Amino acid sequence: MNSVSEPSEKKSKNLNPSLSLFSLPDDILLNCIARISPSYYPKLTLVSKTFASLVSSYELYTTRLLQKTDEHILYVYLQFSSYSSSPLSWFCLWLKPNQTLTNDLENTGNALLVPIPSSYCQRLPAFTCKVGSEWYAINRYGYPASNLSVSKSGICDWLELPNMTVARGEDAIAGVLDAKIYVMGGCSIYETKNWAEVYDTKTQTWESLPDPGVQLRFSTLKKMRVKGEKIYVESIKRNKNGCDVYDTKEGRWKVLGRPPMIASNVVIENIRYFYFNKGILWYDKKHNKWGRVKGLSVLKRYCEGDSGSFEVVNCGGKLLMIWDKLVHACHGYEKNIWCASIAFKKGNGDENVRGKVEWANSVRTVPISCVLVRHAIRSL
Repeated sequence: MNSVSEPSEKKSKNLNPSLSLFSLPDDILLNCIARISPSYYPKLTLVSKTFASLVSSYELYTTRLLQKTDEHILYVYLQFSSYSSSPLSWFCLWLKPNQTLTNDLENTGNALLVPIPSSYCQRLPAFTCKVGSEWYAINRYGYPASNLSVSKSGICDWLELPNMTVARGEDAIAGVLDAKIYVMGGCSIYETKNWAEVYDTKTQTWESLPDPGVQLRFSTLKKMRVKGEKIYVESIKRNKNGCDVYDTKEGRWKVLGRPPMIASNVVIENIRYFYFNKGILWYDKKHNKWGRVKGLSVLKRYCEGDSGSFEVVNCGGKLLMIWDKLVHACHGYEKNIWCASIAFKKGNGDENVRGKVEWANSVRTVPISCVLVRHAIRSL
């Protein structure tokens, strides 16, 4: 009896992951983790402090680049109460690995918006942008939880740049205009001098902007849009949508009655795509041509009904749409968060562009009070 049971006991010990994984050197662990989809990283940080440290390291980022296993991950920020002190929450779009995506994914669970643990949220960049050939990121890496800095990167290396004047939280918003990074909010609502500031990428210095006023400082910030020489800040004031505009030339703030018509847009392979009136328009700046993307009639089926905010983003050369949709439930109304992935192909002579909805999925149901605040794409 003993001769039979001993091998099984030895076998079970050998299968213990805590004995096999944590005994490996960090460089081998990095190579193993780099082969796992980043969708699993948030939960992986809960396994141990070792995993949490490796997952948040720039060594892992470099390893994924060298292995060519880096992926584009969509992160979404949701506010569950538009007029309260409720914290903002991070979610990531999780796609079931090795699946064949179709247009009929609506309730299969193959695409989900998954909550991210707060411990992992602290490792996410609050904002990334590209100025010229360099990437800039506002992040928490290497600093206390409430302190943010701006870094710029080459291919793999990140360099620390001067910190902002005040520490900011995850609810700060940012945008880029004329090689300058504008950052607003995320600090004390009583901060008047540095509530908004701008970073000049050429001089590598921060400069404070004028106080926008108590109404904007006390509101829930949704997003920042840039048009011409003006910066539009969309917010929620006393449960109503509002918009303030900052004129960068005059250096003055102005309150608008409603947000201007600025269509969500993104550039993919030198063509700018706009979402407008349940359709997508394209603009080729080189040839100065406009047109409506053809082949997207199926998109209307997913967008019909009481739809609210729409956003588009370039995710690995494809257009990723995200929007919220009001639906009737047994206890009243609620919102569904939807996502869709669209691929594009130029027609003959570049006179038209055709699109294909690769998949469209309701990825999460949220309370009606939930507000789609902002999103971010991170390559990892």
